[in-house]
Amino acid sequence: MSAAFSNQPFFSLNEVKTRYGIKKVLRGVTLQIPQSQTTVILGCSGAGKSVLLKHLNGLLRPDSGSVRICGEEITTLSERQLVPVRRKIGILFQDGALFDSLTVGENIAFPLQERGVRDRAQITSAVAEVLEEVELPGEQAKMPSTLSGGMRKRVALARALVSRPECLLCDEPTAGLDPVLSQTISLLIRRMTEEHRLTSVVVSHDLEVMRLIADHVIFLLEGKVRYAGDLAGLEQCEDDVIRAFFSAKGGGG
Repeated sequence: MSAAFSNQPFFSLNEVKTRYGIKKVLRGVTLQIPQSQTTVILGCSGAGKSVLLKHLNGLLRPDSGSVRICGEEITTLSERQLVPVRRKIGILFQDGALFDSLTVGENIAFPLQERGVRDRAQITSAVAEVLEEVELPGEQAKMPSTLSGGMRKRVALARALVSRPECLLCDEPTAGLDPVLSQTISLLIRRMTEEHRLTSVVVSHDLEVMRLIADHVIFLLEGKVRYAGDLAGLEQCEDDVIRAFFSAKGGGG
């Protein structure tokens, strides 16, 4: 499975349905996420954005429907068969999910060690390189507790990228940040996507994040796709629900 075929979507979902108990979360999601672009999944709280994100690397499996990565069906794969699939995907969690007992360098090295890399020089070099990329050179020895919110996000991004994945999944990457830091992290994600030709999928409810980084936008409403297309099309959309969302967020539209 390779992302070399740019005319093929990186992710393709067809009629994906998921429920928790009696609550229907995804109600028949059909969408495609293009390669080597940034797709923002937008919507109100409870729309199913984060649940959808977890289906993209098999962390959650749908009750029914199809999830394909570069054409390969993943819903029927075992946990062992999912390992090479997941190695293609880096994840930036909403809260960063850093290990507080490990240094910055050890946090970033963790995915490499999980994949069996044992060469200390190789790990040290990879960690130093990715810290340079996220503009935190030489910070390997710091502990997470000493970092600002923005620095924690950068370290978490470095950890997601250190294994050089083909895809980056970000769950609310600017949550808890002020507008200036939010813009900085958004632009950093955008730059990493472009420099490494990543397929990036960003869950957000922040219109400024969307405007800064989105090539492609998916708007979810109550577990269904209400809009899928480019940013210009979304902002010109006459759909009353989408216009109300923009209005509530102070985004015009």
